[in-house]
Amino acid sequence: MTELLRLAPLLAAAVVVAVVLVSTLTLFRRHLHPLEVLVRAVGAASMIGILGLIGIVPPTLWWLPWLLALGVVGGTALACRRLLTSDPPAEPTRREARHLTRPGMVNVLAEAVIYLALVVLAVTAG
Repeated sequence: MTELLRLAPLLAAAVVVAVVLVSTLTLFRRHLHPLEVLVRAVGAASMIGILGLIGIVPPTLWWLPWLLALGVVGGTALACRRLLTSDPPAEPTRREARHLTRPGMVNVLAEAVIYLALVVLAVTAG
């Protein structure tokens, strides 16, 4: 049982990294609604911030959060460029249609609240 508790932070970090990677890959691959691009970018940035605040990443992997941040910025830039230069598919599949619909305001507000809470925590802590 203590072995499982000792590995819990690493498992949590692996889940957070997986969430960021899925978001980043979606930004790179899919044509998204503009608010969906914003929600995914802010969500991934919040997860990277949580990784940094918790201090779960070992010192030997100092480059991991930077690599994740670079991927999120690159994916966001590519998604924004795709929005400006190309049209969405004329007859989207069900998955494409889900990505092209406007995200719910609850999702947008939840991401904004998490991001603002992390910013307030970072400002007050340091």
